[in-house]
Amino acid sequence: MINDYILRSIIYGGIDGIITMFNIISGITGAKLNYKYIFIIGLAVLISDGLSMGISDYLSLNADIKLKQNYKKHDLVNEIKPIKNGLITFFSFIFFGFIPIFLYFIFNKSKNNKYIKLIISITISLFLLGSIQSKYTNESWYFTGTRLSVFGIITALIAFIISKKIMNILKY
Repeated sequence: MINDYILRSIIYGGIDGIITMFNIISGITGAKLNYKYIFIIGLAVLISDGLSMGISDYLSLNADIKLKQNYKKHDLVNEIKPIKNGLITFFSFIFFGFIPIFLYFIFNKSKNNKYIKLIISITISLFLLGSIQSKYTNESWYFTGTRLSVFGIITALIAFIISKKIMNILKY
């Protein structure tokens, strides 16, 4: 049985992992930096941000439990293990966040439209994660999948545009 806090940690870590790494790739691509920086920066951020996400999930969930205990809301509090959720968020971030890095280097072998192929594959990854979420939330799979994909693509486009603009400004 998956409780709502575990699902939250899986989705939270997974979404942020995919979008964070995709934004890094978008930023580096928009700035026209060497693609090797994607692997170096991506791996460093994947681990450090994954740790940050896991620790944040642990601390916020621990605070939530204490708040509920103060107000005598003990219904699910005893079943929740903040350290477990923190680890789930960390591993979900790492697992799903590695997808964009992996796909980028797969598509890097062919020089044609590799960024477009990456956008398509990331959209599919986000859609699948949203569809998995719908299994537990009783929402339609196409709605949650589409919503997650749209949010992810918007943030990636913002990263790409900002880095491209800054690079143009710095060129003088």
